[in-house]
Amino acid sequence: METEIYNKKEIIISEILIPSLNRLYQIDFDNIKFGVSERNICARLAHHMENIMHEYDVMNSENLFSNYYADVEYNRMGNGDHKYYENREHQQQYMVSDLLIHNRGQERNLLAVELKRKGNKQNTRKDQERLRSMVSLSTLNSPSRCVHNTLVGAFIEYSPDSIKIDIYTNGGCKVKVDNIYLRIKR
Repeated sequence: METEIYNKKEIIISEILIPSLNRLYQIDFDNIKFGVSERNICARLAHHMENIMHEYDVMNSENLFSNYYADVEYNRMGNGDHKYYENREHQQQYMVSDLLIHNRGQERNLLAVELKRKGNKQNTRKDQERLRSMVSLSTLNSPSRCVHNTLVGAFIEYSPDSIKIDIYTNGGCKVKVDNIYLRIKR
């Protein structure tokens, strides 16, 4: 089971997230270069992710992503209730994720993304706190309606020439953060 989860994490990062970012920079570079809103960039990234998830399933004769969607600004649980995360004070906090790969039901989220243009520090700590909470395991003390157990979190800081990705995963008792840097060749 643990090997299966590790493999899914690797697939999400190396087969979906990174290729989607590459495609975003190939197709939508002008939006990035001209400073189009983060919401637009996020929506374009979600579009590329859904296409790449479908391509992955077809190429690998699998249905790994057949029930999953890449949704932008998503704020609902599978039953229609608002989504919450557990803040540092262990209180539930209303949330809207920049981008989620999820099945719009009760299954665990595969990927949560928070996206920032390089230099935009607005709400950065809150976004990072939300990702930590979303990938962490729920405990007996966790508020009941908070999202936990998301497979992978990604805090992405982008610019016309580079992408910095902080990858959040659950390492058992604590959240592990790894960094990936991509240089853009144009």
